[in-house]
Amino acid sequence: MPENFAPRPPFASSRSTPPSSTKPGSSVRIRVVSGLAVIIVAFAGLTLYSITLHRSTVDDIGLINSSYLPLTLGTAEIRSTQLVFNTLLDRLADNPNQSVTREWIDAARRFRPATLRRLRAIVDKTLEKDIPDEEAAFISEMGRRLVEVERRYLANESKFQELYGLMSTGKNDEARHHIEGLKRVERLLDRVLEGVRVEVETHITELAEAAQSEGERANLGLAILTGATFLVAVLVIVSTNRLLGPLKTLQLAVARVARGEVNTHLTVGSDDEIGALARGFNRMTDALAERDQMLIRSERLATAGKMAAQVTHEIRNPLSSLGLNVELLEDELTELPEASEAKDLLRAMQDEIERLTGITESYLRFARLPVPNPRFDDIGAVVKAALAFMETEIGEADVHICDLIDEDIGPVYFDTNQIRQALVNLIRNAREAMPEGGVLTVTAHAVDDAVEVSVADTGPGVSAEHLGQIFDSFFSTKSSGTGLGLPLVRQICLAHGGDVRYETDGEAGARFVISLPRQRDTEPPENEDTQ
Repeated sequence: MPENFAPRPPFASSRSTPPSSTKPGSSVRIRVVSGLAVIIVAFAGLTLYSITLHRSTVDDIGLINSSYLPLTLGTAEIRSTQLVFNTLLDRLADNPNQSVTREWIDAARRFRPATLRRLRAIVDKTLEKDIPDEEAAFISEMGRRLVEVERRYLANESKFQELYGLMSTGKNDEARHHIEGLKRVERLLDRVLEGVRVEVETHITELAEAAQSEGERANLGLAILTGATFLVAVLVIVSTNRLLGPLKTLQLAVARVARGEVNTHLTVGSDDEIGALARGFNRMTDALAERDQMLIRSERLATAGKMAAQVTHEIRNPLSSLGLNVELLEDELTELPEASEAKDLLRAMQDEIERLTGITESYLRFARLPVPNPRFDDIGAVVKAALAFMETEIGEADVHICDLIDEDIGPVYFDTNQIRQALVNLIRNAREAMPEGGVLTVTAHAVDDAVEVSVADTGPGVSAEHLGQIFDSFFSTKSSGTGLGLPLVRQICLAHGGDVRYETDGEAGARFVISLPRQRDTEPPENEDTQ
């Protein structure tokens, strides 16, 4: 979220931007936890993949060691015995009465079935394991062939008994013919065993090559997955750092505010908690700046009030004495017709004394504005009463009144006399802004939890260079103005918890809007008038 300090106009609006709710999907906590979860899942996947590959390799090696190598070695042993067995048969054919040769043949006859049974046990034990289907099919086929060899061995036992019978009766020719038949069977079984050995060795080679190829693929896969996991981790770290980076900016902004730079402002670029915190910070600085402006205005008003009260006190009594003396002089000159010029001077003096007296009265009203005594009342009726009071003055100035007062505003909590005084000041200013006549538009309507009363004229409006000063004490663009009318209106509105603002649409005319809260924090007592 890009955040930076931005200057704010010194007279920012007191209307704060309402806090926006944080979207659930953009929560900082959710985003940070999600990032950590992604890293954990990625590393868990990497670990699981590594374990799976390791188990596959271990299973293949275990199958070779526990099954295929013993089968290869066992068939090789039987074939070795088979070669010796064939040699012994040849010797027996040359001399059927060799007892030692017959003992060796009998030993070989006992060794071969025992070895085959051991190999078959290996096959059965392997089939009981959880091995791939293709491996189970292969080793089942090898076991079937071993069973067939063993069956042939058992079938040859009767032929050996028959051979020994022929040899014991001296039928050597028939015995040799019988030996040749046994040798043919033995050669056939030897080819079968050789086929088993070769296929098992070939299968071992294929498994080894497949394991090597799988290992290479596994290494490549692990490298890719490790790189992807590392990249995800880096992205999560960068994203988290970027997400939490604005906290440093906020910290610097808080430090600037602590040094008194209340005009510090943050640019909000996200809708998460940090964005909400930045918006809250902006609202806080707006409130602090507005408070400072209010304090400055209050100090100025207090100072101006004290000065006005002091000046009024100093000149009020002399003005009264001057006025009384002017009246006495005018009475004495009444009987002197030749003193007409002196009478004119006295009347001019009297007019000026009355004007100065009016100014001093304005200063006193400004300096001694009492605390509002609000109650629930009908503000529409108060607006109409102010217009009725000013109707004669407005009519003489050839100004037409446009009354746009909402009848359904409801009760509003305010001091009737003070708000009426503020409205009279605004109406009089609007009338004086239209010396050639015009239209005076007065509106009153409810806006959310507030009520707005506006006074608009069709005069020249306020120039841009004076906009920042129109509510300052003693500032006036009129030669005969005291500069206390609008400050008094603003002081009354602020005392009611409201405000007054100037609006323009860029065309001729001025529009002043009084905004007052509809009601106070607590309900009015039952005996209070709630018109």
